[in-house]
Amino acid sequence: MRRIVYISTFLILLSADLATFGPRNVLPFRIDGSRLDAAQQSDAQRLEELHGMIKREIGTPSANEPSQCNLIGFGSKPCGGPWSYLVYSTAETDDSRLKQLVSEFNQLAKKINEERGLFSDCAVTPKPKVEFVDGVCTVKRK
Repeated sequence: MRRIVYISTFLILLSADLATFGPRNVLPFRIDGSRLDAAQQSDAQRLEELHGMIKREIGTPSANEPSQCNLIGFGSKPCGGPWSYLVYSTAETDDSRLKQLVSEFNQLAKKINEERGLFSDCAVTPKPKVEFVDGVCTVKRK
């Protein structure tokens, strides 16, 4: 029962945080309730640091034309694939730098998932449609 509570708490925090770019509140314990060691806490701090760097790199995804709007898979679900997608503009963002930061973030998130024995619902996160509205790249609302 304790394992289910921890997983539920983690997934609730993670999904709430991913709505605004990613997991900022990485829990300081494993599924079994034991505390993380210094290296694991360091990983969690690096994940938060990367999150901030990614958010700053994207900024406001302003563009001059729709072709400058892109998506990138963000996070690492324990079953595989991204937790979500981030919208960015190639007019405002250094594409290669963003890809490097997101790759490091995703690899570290995957490592944390494995170390903590986490799992998810294994549902595939659908890739959203992007639209260009008033000079800004956004996720198309249904």
